[in-house]
Amino acid sequence: MTGDPALWDASAAFATLRERAPVQQTVLPGELVAWVVTGAAEARAALADPRLAYDMRRLPDPCQGFGGRRYPDDLFSAEGRHLLNSDGTDHRRLRTLLAPLLSGAATRQWRPYMDTTCSELLDAMAQAEHADIVADYARPLAVRVTAAILGIPPGPLPRLTELTLAVIGARDPEAPGVRKRKTELFGLWARILREKPRDPKDDVLTQLALAHKKGHVTAEELLSVAWGLFSGGISPTTTLITSAAVELLRHPHLRRHLRQEATASRLTDELLRLISPFPVSVWRFALDDIPLGGTLIPEGSVVLIALTGANRDPALFPQPDTVNPDRNKGHLAFGLGAHYCPGALPARLLATAALTALFTTFPDLHLTVPESALRRQGVLIEHGYQCVPVRTRSAQATGTST
Repeated sequence: MTGDPALWDASAAFATLRERAPVQQTVLPGELVAWVVTGAAEARAALADPRLAYDMRRLPDPCQGFGGRRYPDDLFSAEGRHLLNSDGTDHRRLRTLLAPLLSGAATRQWRPYMDTTCSELLDAMAQAEHADIVADYARPLAVRVTAAILGIPPGPLPRLTELTLAVIGARDPEAPGVRKRKTELFGLWARILREKPRDPKDDVLTQLALAHKKGHVTAEELLSVAWGLFSGGISPTTTLITSAAVELLRHPHLRRHLRQEATASRLTDELLRLISPFPVSVWRFALDDIPLGGTLIPEGSVVLIALTGANRDPALFPQPDTVNPDRNKGHLAFGLGAHYCPGALPARLLATAALTALFTTFPDLHLTVPESALRRQGVLIEHGYQCVPVRTRSAQATGTST
């Protein structure tokens, strides 16, 4: 898997791999050798297999897994103690604590705030006439809503966002500049979390901080879960909203599904399948020799489950590259089983609100560059658009020529 990541088409790359074999050994960017799972049936089996651990410290040989090296997109596996690098009782304990805080009932109460924030950002875009869906809408929307749900105060939020995006998007996790940003980032998080019990509110961070005071969460887990929820909320949600908007710009007839909440929700779910904001799951590590897809993954191997590949497997999704909101088979964009994404409900709700508001406010929205000019950022786990320049009104409406 080579080439410029900015030009890399994840769905096409994984389709090519899947046509050769649903499970195979692959050399990833950074020269890491990993087993990549691209078939839908094999991906579902792998996601449910407890022998594929999230916690690489469970490997019997420290030379296995990453072998002491660092790679792009390894942050969630290599640092801290949180939901994405824990298994078993530790994972269940953290998951049980978070479940009621991100439940359907807890999420629905944020819909008015989501709608208001959409309106504010779209008003600003209307004044500018030319805009970037990433910088002017999807990212600030994801940041503001995620921060509100978590309970991040507005003062440190801009710097927190800047540092988070720089750290999770770093190509070299060990570069001096990246290490310096991580030190500042985690110091900022420590200050935010120290203040939460002193002024308790009905938010996720307050509940986590209080759980720490009661001994239910360690200091490392408190810090790690906090930054994991924030970074895991803002980055893939930005990718989801942006990439879904590009699909609706490409296929305007699909926007009719946004007219009613029920059909809009189904459209969002189908776009999740097509886009898969995380092209791959976070790293897994084989605790045993594992037969899968007609081959044997050796103990100690690094394994990537290509969610984009599985979600476009024609064996499960006929005409997989076509948007069909009436599909009834479950996709894997949020994973499966015990590690199913805890932020799935707010992400779905926010994406539906964001797309509905965007195309209701700007029915003539269109790209100002050819779609082939759009570039992506990140490598594997993070692979969203860098920018998506648009014009909010038609030339006829503004009395200008394009």
